[in-house]
Amino acid sequence: VDKLAAVGFPAAQFLSLDTDYQELQRCQIAEKIQLGETTRRGWGCSGDVGEGAECVRADRDRVAGELSGSNLVIIVAGLGGGLGGGGAAVVGEIAAECGALVVALVIEPLDLEGRTETARLSLRRLLQVADTVVRMPNQAVMEKQRAGCSVLECFEASNNHALESLIGFGRLMRSDGTLNIDFAHVRKMVGGQHGESLLGTVEVAGDARPRALMDAIMKHPFLDAGKCFRKVKGLVISLIGSESLSMNEVQEFVEYIKAAAPEAQLALGVHIDGSLDNCVSAMVMFPYPDKALTGNESKAAEGKALQVNRLKYAANRDLQPSDAVGLKSAQQQLPLVSVSKGRFDKGEPNLYDGKDLDVPTFLRRNIVLI
Repeated sequence: VDKLAAVGFPAAQFLSLDTDYQELQRCQIAEKIQLGETTRRGWGCSGDVGEGAECVRADRDRVAGELSGSNLVIIVAGLGGGLGGGGAAVVGEIAAECGALVVALVIEPLDLEGRTETARLSLRRLLQVADTVVRMPNQAVMEKQRAGCSVLECFEASNNHALESLIGFGRLMRSDGTLNIDFAHVRKMVGGQHGESLLGTVEVAGDARPRALMDAIMKHPFLDAGKCFRKVKGLVISLIGSESLSMNEVQEFVEYIKAAAPEAQLALGVHIDGSLDNCVSAMVMFPYPDKALTGNESKAAEGKALQVNRLKYAANRDLQPSDAVGLKSAQQQLPLVSVSKGRFDKGEPNLYDGKDLDVPTFLRRNIVLI
């Protein structure tokens, strides 16, 4: 969460939730809530998803107070851990009760970590409460790496893919582009879906950039290698380039997209960023066809997850640290509330449709990232 805040992710508030005191202290920008202070005593959840869910429920009022009034809540979590696997769904439930659109961006563990089943059940539970869930599978990234790739290189590649995708999603919330995507487009596409969406960001440079962008999209590990494009009904794309980005290039890229996804209704955003030089970046997001959770699947998944949680809790309850010291973390306020116009502070507001366009989009729309 801190990395996203540092690179300018457009959220009105950053909130970090954890039971692990040491992990929370590494957050320098996000507001912090330490969960399970009396039960976990500053320790993590030891991979116990049942304990992770209970820790969030115990602080439900505090979490709800932070999320109240938000239009969009973005949950970032790892599905292989106890808090991410169990607590993310509870946070999503609270956010939905507050009336927010709930988008979950979750990182799946590697096969070798032995947490595949935990992640699968956690995903099912999260799908019941989130409007849409975007999976970022570490395993798919690792399988794209060269033979003999070091451990550090592999994890760096995985982290970069995840961070690029998250930043790409943040660009959808910007309103300073040449061509903007309205928040209503995203809500219409995924609101009430309770299914999966695919999201990926690619960047190319050099000649034939539209073709290179399309090739990169079709090979992206988070986009299912383009296998389901023909079934896609809705597609959101955000293009970012320098002043060298031409209208012909935009048109050519759109034609490639329409050829790959002929049935998709396209929402396109275009932004100009002089720092990109000869590079062009594209963020692609769409609901995964046939991946919505049915009512019967929801009930079955909830029952199975509850059974697994009880078994894990029974196995781990004797391992709780009895001599750990209870610790509290001080909350830090991200200074994004007050927006000054400098010498134009006394000028007339720039109003459109009743909204002050001088106020950044993420503040007008009350976007919260957890």
